[in-house]
Amino acid sequence: MAQSSGTLSGMFNSPRRQRQLLILSGAVLLAGVIAFAVVVMHGTSNRFTDTFSNQPAQFAKPEVKSKPTAEEYAVMRKFIRTAVTRQDVDAAWPITHVDLKGRMTRKQWDTGDIPVVNFHATNANRAAFVTDYSFTDSALFEIDLIAKPGTETRPHLLFFIGLKKQHGKWVVNYWEPHWNPPIPMAPG
Repeated sequence: MAQSSGTLSGMFNSPRRQRQLLILSGAVLLAGVIAFAVVVMHGTSNRFTDTFSNQPAQFAKPEVKSKPTAEEYAVMRKFIRTAVTRQDVDAAWPITHVDLKGRMTRKQWDTGDIPVVNFHATNANRAAFVTDYSFTDSALFEIDLIAKPGTETRPHLLFFIGLKKQHGKWVVNYWEPHWNPPIPMAPG
């Protein structure tokens, strides 16, 4: 049988080195157990104190549910007729919240290159809205739009439209399509 000439294998063949390695590994294990016990028993130096404040806790106020108003429906219809179909983007500016406009200026908005998904719908004036939630200061709806023939790749598409109350008026702050890619069928 051939004997290895490596320096590490020669070092571990010696009983004295094996004993020294055993003592060293035992010392490292003991140091780890002591460090763990100190942290568990005494905690860390950056732990939080028991009291943060002597003031009473402030609880979040529950949002008040409300039925959608005619003003909300009118704002959504106007937004779809103007910004979504790109018919009159100038008229969509005052009913669009900064959450949707971002840092765009009025001049940039008026070019028509806006952060709103474009969709030429035939049913923009009569499509039904489905309410996801409606509160006194915010609301989210779904609307299924049908494309004009020859304008879109998808015949109809479901959209989410969100509203927020700003200075007492409803404005659109969210507009996104709800589309899932089709799952391919297994061959065979």
